[in-house]
Order: sequence, then C-alpha cells, then structure tokens
Amino acid sequence: MMHSRLEPMKTLARQFRRHWDDILVCFDHPYTNAILEGLNGVIRHVKTRARGFRNMDYFSTMIYLTCGRLDLNTVTT
Repeated sequence: MMHSRLEPMKTLARQFRRHWDDILVCFDHPYTNAILEGLNGVIRHVKTRARGFRNMDYFSTMIYLTCGRLDLNTVTT
C-alpha cells in the first residue's frame, strides 16, 4: 500500500504499521470491554432519566434496581 499514489492508502498503511502490535494483541487476548461499556450506557440512562438524585444512596439504589436483574415478581412472606 505504501507504493500507492493515493494519499489515503498511504495514510492507512502508516496507521497499520504504527499500530501493528496492538492489532496482533487483539487476537491473542479475545477480551473486550463491551460489557462494561453497555453497563455504563445503562447507568448514564438511569442518571439522565432521573434528572438528579437527592444523594448517592438513591442513585446507587436505582442502579441496582435497573442493572441487578432482580426478580421483583416473587413475593416473599
């Protein structure tokens, strides 16, 4: 690609060359942070939907209620 006359192709080749080790590490370690990013999105949504909390205890309670996979249909006596 470095022999191309198109400047975008040369830029792409330079980026590949610069980040080649990081690209190969991706195949050695198949772990991603997708789950954490999804959880972060849910927490942001809770924060936006509430438009403020009285204190951090209420905020953490809403996070547990939203993300905790609680079965609220069962009634314990």
